[in-house]
Amino acid sequence: MDVLPLLSPEVIAELREELRRDWFITENDEYRLELEYIWSPPNSLHPKHKMLELDSIQNPQKRGHKIPYIDTWKEYLFYNKATVFYWTQSATNMVGHSGPVILGGIWNAWFDALGREPQIQLDEFFAVPVSVKEEYAKTVPGILRAHEHICAQVRKTVEENNRANGLIKLCKPWPDPRYFKLYSICEALVVVFDEYKSVAAEKHADGFRHYEDVAQNQSIILARTGHENGLSAPISFESLKDKALPLARSENMGTIDVIRIPLQVGVHFVANLLLREEAAFPESVVAGPHISREAEHPFMKWEKAAQDYGEERLAHAQAQGKIEPFTTVAAVKKAVLHHRVDIYPLENYAPYPFKLGWI
Repeated sequence: MDVLPLLSPEVIAELREELRRDWFITENDEYRLELEYIWSPPNSLHPKHKMLELDSIQNPQKRGHKIPYIDTWKEYLFYNKATVFYWTQSATNMVGHSGPVILGGIWNAWFDALGREPQIQLDEFFAVPVSVKEEYAKTVPGILRAHEHICAQVRKTVEENNRANGLIKLCKPWPDPRYFKLYSICEALVVVFDEYKSVAAEKHADGFRHYEDVAQNQSIILARTGHENGLSAPISFESLKDKALPLARSENMGTIDVIRIPLQVGVHFVANLLLREEAAFPESVVAGPHISREAEHPFMKWEKAAQDYGEERLAHAQAQGKIEPFTTVAAVKKAVLHHRVDIYPLENYAPYPFKLGWI
């Protein structure tokens, strides 16, 4: 028996919108968990931690020489990232289980600087974190040399995907190269996180500890790689000079342009660089209206998936006899929603997933 038409069009429209929102909240939850794993340094006691690790492979051209390398199946993590966050062993030894706490502070600073909602459909973010053991790169110049090899590795895959025109690669769907790219800024600038300062964050009046309490006590090193041909203008640290901290590194930097600054200041600096590049090359912005309405764009795919989810939930509830003629809106919501708005206030999810902090 077709029951839904017996509900008013206004009620049906409201239910579909709530179900759409319900689907997005679920996806946000899953994305948050995935990010927490990716931003948790490797730990043998926690096998779910998935931070990329810098490795090396034998150079077939030079016996005894090795080439920096990352897992081929995780190259996609570099797509649509503004930079690379090289997490050194010295920081890993100090940070313990606080990786997601660092992530939370970065997340809030990043989207505050960009002034827009998270575009998780594009996996767009400040950086991809890479764990660096001292045996592979102990110094900042060493990290820059490794970065050059890694970018070449990722760029080669991007070019292969472009030639394949988005076809299945090695029996696995690969991110569509029209919407997932290696940004020029990602090749031109790196972040080195080489020390972690432990902070006894106290709970605030809202009952939460805030990520910013930890983030504002951390520092990062920004280093230019010298590969800036793809940018609209050279990168300059001049605006950061009054915020610079002691470099606190013993190695010879040579001619490398490098600066240590507070973490959140660095996040804002990188965000402003990204906005500068988007303004200079608007045709390349994968979230732009001229691109984001394409049928295969992740935005459109997510909208369709959300709509399909809503129709499936309504049909399932109806088949189970949970929606009958003249059922109240509240009863229907209880039957079809995973996230009840009265239980999970929407303001807790915007900007999601790191608004409040942790208990």
